[in-house]
Amino acid sequence: MPSTSTKQTTTTTKITRPALYSTTGISFWGGIDPLTGTVIDQTHPLVNQCITNKILCIPSGRGSCTGSQVMLELILNGKGPRALVLRDVDSILCTGAIVAEEFFFGDYDNDDDDDDGGECQTSEKMTLSSSSSSVPIICAVGEEVFMRLVQDSSDSLTIIKTTEEGAGEDDYDNNIYIQSSSSSSSSIGGNGEMITITKDLLKLKDTLPESRSVNDDNGVGDDLKSPSSSSSLPSEAELLAMRTIRRVASISGAKELIPITSAHIDAVTYIGPGGLEFAQRLVELGGKVKVKTTLNSQSCDRRRWKELGVTASLARNANSVGDAYLELGCEGTSFTCAPYLLPSRPKKGENIIWGESNAVVYSNSVIGARTEKYADYFDICAAIVGCVPNVGVHVEENRAPTIVIDATELIQDHLLPSFLMRGGNTTTKSTGNDDTTTTTTRTFMFQHGFDSFFPAMGWTCGNLSEGGIPLILGFDCLPVGTVSDDNLKAFCAAFGTTGSAPLFHMANITPEAMGDDRISEMLLSFDGRRVEVTKKDLCESYKTLDSGRGDSDDIALVALGNPHLRCALFLFIQPLPQITQFILATSLVFISYSVEELVILSKLIDNDDRSKHETVRVIATLGRHIQSKGDELGLTQKLESFGVQFINDTCWCMLLEPPIIPSNPKSAILTNSGKYAHYGPGLTNRRVRFGSMYDCVEAAKSGRVESGANESIGSGGSLPQWLGRSFSTRRLVRSIKYIK
Repeated sequence: MPSTSTKQTTTTTKITRPALYSTTGISFWGGIDPLTGTVIDQTHPLVNQCITNKILCIPSGRGSCTGSQVMLELILNGKGPRALVLRDVDSILCTGAIVAEEFFFGDYDNDDDDDDGGECQTSEKMTLSSSSSSVPIICAVGEEVFMRLVQDSSDSLTIIKTTEEGAGEDDYDNNIYIQSSSSSSSSIGGNGEMITITKDLLKLKDTLPESRSVNDDNGVGDDLKSPSSSSSLPSEAELLAMRTIRRVASISGAKELIPITSAHIDAVTYIGPGGLEFAQRLVELGGKVKVKTTLNSQSCDRRRWKELGVTASLARNANSVGDAYLELGCEGTSFTCAPYLLPSRPKKGENIIWGESNAVVYSNSVIGARTEKYADYFDICAAIVGCVPNVGVHVEENRAPTIVIDATELIQDHLLPSFLMRGGNTTTKSTGNDDTTTTTTRTFMFQHGFDSFFPAMGWTCGNLSEGGIPLILGFDCLPVGTVSDDNLKAFCAAFGTTGSAPLFHMANITPEAMGDDRISEMLLSFDGRRVEVTKKDLCESYKTLDSGRGDSDDIALVALGNPHLRCALFLFIQPLPQITQFILATSLVFISYSVEELVILSKLIDNDDRSKHETVRVIATLGRHIQSKGDELGLTQKLESFGVQFINDTCWCMLLEPPIIPSNPKSAILTNSGKYAHYGPGLTNRRVRFGSMYDCVEAAKSGRVESGANESIGSGGSLPQWLGRSFSTRRLVRSIKYIK
């Protein structure tokens, strides 16, 4: 161990605990039950294992930004791990632990102020079942040491943490040592030998300067400096928010803060009493946001919770969280998991702070705005202060791809031939009549179930990216209009569940990868891994997402709108008779706003005169802004007459209890969302099936998933028709021409 001769104080903490290992990251939200510490992600190798008081060795978290909320609740419930040994630094998980220390085990928690808490305060403070010792040690060890630990996989690990402090502020150190229980293990320093691994990520030195910590080149720095140097007296909430930001910034080694133009708060979801009290404390301490701030979906429909059968206790807690964030100055009409659909959508190059994984991926990748995948709690702290660390994908060079994922052969040999076989237009270049071609192609895709390709591919690419930023090849081979905003939204949501990167590039599709010269430049400067997406990869993805397949194909609930349904701008210069099967009124010369997903859903329902099956509920979640557009066009009323129920303010990942989900544990839910197909089984303890929007409409009418036409890939899943066979595109085109 290092010498302590020049140190004034040395504190040593030694723990020995059972260890759990996995080379697959875990999304703590939707993956671990905060009340029990049990892994509930049905796709994860550690499913049903309990992490409580153990040493958990994983590459990192993944998926949802709400992992920090779950970490906080685990700590406060006394159900968290004793230590996290990560391969990669994970600021989301660290944020949950930092908030526990700053807001619950810090000075504020010991104050004896009266606790009426103002209007948004619940009737009583939460009772902690833990202490500061429940906060886990968190360290990141890098690829080589992590793989040695996994290969050794000893039953238990011993972690020794030394904290050495001297008289000066810079004379500080904290070291983590690991010892395997397998004394013969040479990979971890056998025979009792210990090796220095890393630092405790929760005890790092502040890397930001004390003053002028905001890069104010844009002329807005005066109001955004560290509160300690501001000319105006900051609120206690701002001081606490800045202290939290500085601690999280030190994890990434940030040297400066930069101003932001907007924020989207993911922490408005009610996960447990800890998150509610966190928000209420910021209100009590005088917190107010400094930038335009929207809110993610909360845990119930704020206006119609009673008629939807939500319990009074859940509604009270969920609305109390929402009320607290409204008190902080957030916008009251947002409450959507798709903030990119709002009029306040950011522009390319803007620095923002967004929570909600699908929104983070979409804003970076599809819009070209700049935000890290920020943790819940950190998001509101940054909105209160008005700045974020200048790290990660805020920095231009950090937006470069680190892995290439090539889907060209998969698309050319499987998707395009199937498209041709069913009469689709395979034009890949602009023709001067793109409005007609694009609309025809999109509606054709929905009619034949091709839309399910995008969430399945997003889920697959997230898995294959291994935490890196991918450059994805091959999607520009698809016909004009195929890669629509709707399909990119579905891709981003699924990518965000399995990938940990906040960004992907799609060749000739996304704004930072446009043009052959730009793509060649990316490839020439690239020295990382290159992987090819195979049919087997996509088959396995479908099998995993369609995990609810079992003895019965009966469906009790069709769940649409995860993320929220969207509104798209279309201009029709003249009637389009070739798509009258899908357009609501072809006699209309101009439609300013077409609620595209609602239009498609409506016309799929109108394919025949069958009514909704009496045993199936069809529920769609969407933002208030989108529903108002649907109301104006008469779409929502038309769909409601079929039996579709609409829910605002919340989303499927928060709708966890009957009567919204089926009360029978053996019931099956069908969704067209790769995100919900991933999280749903663990969150609801129900069987979840995955399919296209066409599949969803058919199930709504028949009461079951019609899988006979699909190609089986073994128990637990089936392929869509378009992925059932292999073709050579060129040979197929020649064959079609010969037949004609």
